[in-house]
Amino acid sequence: MLKSKNGDSAAFSILSKNIREIGYSYFLSKHRSKRIINLDDVDDLTNNVYLSFAEQFEKIDSIENWLRRVLFLTFVKWYKQSKLKHTSEISEYIAADNDYLKTENSFDVNAILEIVDTLSKEKQDIIKLRFWEELKFSEIAERFGKSEDAVKKIFYRTIEEIKKLLD
Repeated sequence: MLKSKNGDSAAFSILSKNIREIGYSYFLSKHRSKRIINLDDVDDLTNNVYLSFAEQFEKIDSIENWLRRVLFLTFVKWYKQSKLKHTSEISEYIAADNDYLKTENSFDVNAILEIVDTLSKEKQDIIKLRFWEELKFSEIAERFGKSEDAVKKIFYRTIEEIKKLLD
């Protein structure tokens, strides 16, 4: 770190490479634990951490403490924004389907969303992946590490549960 601050470009290059590798490894672990779905987000978050490093390099005293903090805060900020984005996408999806909702097949979307929010995390994820991300049962099963039949069973039971709660 000291060599890099004193202008040694080779030392800075090695340090930069290490920052990128550690950042990528951290965000990849979040991807493996299904907290980050898209690998492009892993790359983007890694680049954000590197850019923060490049901007703040001269002010960093303890690289380990700085890196732990920035990795955590970068992930938390992204996670909150992605949740907010997902919520607004759902609202846009509902607004786009507004004409359908006015037909005889209408239903109370807000009531359904409220019910979905009360379900277990697993059930919520399966419903959202199936309806909003339009994934196949086999793709959902792969994400959850379950059989396709198990995912179908959870899905259809959850749909029945939602129907009962709507009545």
